[in-house]
Amino acid sequence: MNNSRAVIIVKNPEALRVAASSARISTQQGTALEIFDRSLGDERDLKLINKVLSSGHKSVIEHQVFSVAFNNVSVLVEQFVIEARLASYTVKSRRYVDFAGAGFVVPEELAEEQRALYASTMRARFADYEKLLALGVPKEDARFVLPYCLRSNFFMTLNARALIALVSAMLTGRGKGFAEIEALGAQLKAQFDALYPGVIDAELAHSPGYAPMSLPDSIAEPRVGVGGAALLSATPGAEALLEAAMGFSGRFEPELGMYMTQRNLRRLLLDARPRELELLNYVFGIQRISLACLTHFVRHRVDSPVVPPVAAALAGGSYVLPETVRAIPEAERLYRAAFESQAVVAREALTLGLAPANLGYFALSGHQLDILLGMNGRELMHFMKLRTCSRAQWEIQGVAGEMLALLQAELPALFGMYGPSCRFGPCPEGRMSCGKPRERI
Repeated sequence: MNNSRAVIIVKNPEALRVAASSARISTQQGTALEIFDRSLGDERDLKLINKVLSSGHKSVIEHQVFSVAFNNVSVLVEQFVIEARLASYTVKSRRYVDFAGAGFVVPEELAEEQRALYASTMRARFADYEKLLALGVPKEDARFVLPYCLRSNFFMTLNARALIALVSAMLTGRGKGFAEIEALGAQLKAQFDALYPGVIDAELAHSPGYAPMSLPDSIAEPRVGVGGAALLSATPGAEALLEAAMGFSGRFEPELGMYMTQRNLRRLLLDARPRELELLNYVFGIQRISLACLTHFVRHRVDSPVVPPVAAALAGGSYVLPETVRAIPEAERLYRAAFESQAVVAREALTLGLAPANLGYFALSGHQLDILLGMNGRELMHFMKLRTCSRAQWEIQGVAGEMLALLQAELPALFGMYGPSCRFGPCPEGRMSCGKPRERI
């Protein structure tokens, strides 16, 4: 599909021996190195690994690690892939890089009339992007008119077990029915099969299956939406729980019979391993964030996001309007017209028989979604360090500020100390620093 490719560019040639050794170590005599020396990376090792995996002991294959290059795939694919939690990603930034010449993916299954409409529409959105840049709109705000068929390039590193789960999701799970995602999943499967034949097929055969995903088939009228956050769930008795955890860990001295004092909380937040914070859990409803902003949320590896399909953002009709665009009348007119035009064309495409699975390609980066998001206290500290910083993208900075205010109202003694990285030490931004550090905790 338009040369969209997923290529395993790094794999450890010794990983088969390591995986086989890990399969043997729990049942054989000898040291770790002696057992490794007996593993030769041959057919016997592969047979052993398949046997152990079929018994449900899947951790053995986690010793195989891959790096994958996703080359000229759509942003629709990027959004799908980066929701995999046990992987690391580096994505080309649309805040800083000019994407005017990036091009876009055209679904191969489009009929001729659909294809002509699709291509002319996407070229028009790229032209709008260039016009906004020429009018003085920053790249990070002009990108909101770029469609989700925009070509993306990124790297991903993950272990074999996580790759098997991703390929399964691409072929039989959330990715099923999306031709580009299925094609990329098939590419990855073929490369994996060359190393571990039959492993993914066995996983697919015993997969519990995925609940069907409902896709929209209508488009609401475009309108400007305002985002926000609501705290839906908090750990009951969080203060008492944290007090007990700080006492139980044996790492803090009580002061007047209490562990949760300002001094001890400061020590906890500056500690390299604040495990006590992980016992506190919070769930937020994040309303009307742009698809561009969504990527900032799902890139956090330890949070738990629940995200509707990308097409739901287009179908809902609401979109973000940046102040930089609002400040330039010609830019605002052009910007609003882009979203209105996209809705009209998407409706026309549906009447021409466009499959709902392809509707996501028509979504613009500024279209908005509601999501649910769960984080523990430790991950919230990391999140706030990054996202309440003045260098953070303005939209997520605003939502993070609302989330923090809600937390501070819930448990002020702890969350009153949260904030950007400069509250905990030197600013990590270097020359990019705002030069206005917040008060240290």
